[in-house]
Order: sequence, then C-alpha cells, then structure tokens
Amino acid sequence: MDWWGWATITEYPSVFDDDDEDDVDPERLKQDGFALSTKDIGDGGLRMTILEAHGLMIDLWRVQNIYDALDARSEDYANFIPMFGEHGHYGELELVEELEDLLEPGGSQVVILDRAWLAPAWRGCGGVGRLLTIRLLRWLCDDPRAVALKPFPIDLDEDQKQDEAVFRKAMTTVRRTWKSVGFQPFSDDIWVLDPRTGSYDRTVRRLSKRLGLPH
Repeated sequence: MDWWGWATITEYPSVFDDDDEDDVDPERLKQDGFALSTKDIGDGGLRMTILEAHGLMIDLWRVQNIYDALDARSEDYANFIPMFGEHGHYGELELVEELEDLLEPGGSQVVILDRAWLAPAWRGCGGVGRLLTIRLLRWLCDDPRAVALKPFPIDLDEDQKQDEAVFRKAMTTVRRTWKSVGFQPFSDDIWVLDPRTGSYDRTVRRLSKRLGLPH
C-alpha cells in the first residue's frame, strides 16, 4: 500500500492586524524556503506544508510476490527486495535471516520511507524535520516489523552528485541524521529502524525536550 504524509502550519490573520500591513505572500514563503507549498483555505487562512513524505507499506501476511510488489513500482523500491526471503509455513512473507537477527520479534508490516522533504528554512532548527518524520511514521503504523529507507541526499543536482567531495559530504550528513533517530545499516544501501527497541519514544522525548514541545 502506497502512503503519503505531510506536516502543515495553518495561519489566520489576527483581528488586531492592520489589513494593509504584514500580508503573507504565499509565493514569497516558497521562495524563501519557509514552505514547500501553500494553500488558501478561506477566511484569510493559509495552510503551509513544511514537510512531505511518501513510501510503501508491506503487509507480510498479504503480499504474495514481493518482486512484483516492489520492482513493478519503481527501481527505487526494487532496491529493498534483498530485505525479504521466502514465505513461511503459515503463509507469511519472511525477512531474510540477516535482517531478522537485527530485529526484536513482533509486528507484521514493513514500512518503507522512500522520500522525505523538509522546507529549507526549517533545516538546522534543532531537529524539527526528524521529530516530524518520526511522529509521522509512528502515526502511520503503530507497531511495524521494521521501518526501512535508503539514505541518499535527494536535494543534490546532477553536477553535485558527480562531484565526489560534495556527494560524500552530503551522504555523511544524511546518514548521521538517520542514525540519530535510531536507524542502523542492514546493508550499505538499506538502513532499518526497529521500533521495539524504544527508538521511537526516545527520539520523540529527546527532540521534543530540545524544541520545548510536549511529548
């Protein structure tokens, strides 16, 4: 099952605002990197999307052919095929032994995080993007078998990807970010998070405290 998630901020004009001053320009918000997109919701309200993410949820009890489920969607999803093995005695799709050894028992769904975008102005703000992403994943599936992703600096253009020094620095930053919320390498390309280790809760508490938010 494909999934999409996003985080938004909604702003309405204050009754104390001067109508001729401090107007919010939606296009300027996007140009300045404060929002990925904006939407007029009426009554002067503006909804600003600051984070977007999408991916795939694999139900180990329902998927009959993991190759068709992943490879048919895209080459990016096909990269996750090495996580999966054969069907077990009771019909469930199993994970390969090397991955099983990294995980605590439990859960019947694997959540794949394919892409996550955070508006540039929110980056480097004490973990806003990490907190929003981990909350989204926990809301999406309360007890997955594992969460998987492929760390990659998706914001680089083609020239930057070809520059070895730039690419290596960006990749190091991306991996450090995902490691800080509990992901660990299953392979060089695929990293996984086991929610039963308490990574979800620890990350939410730590980042919420740092940002002065309730958890």
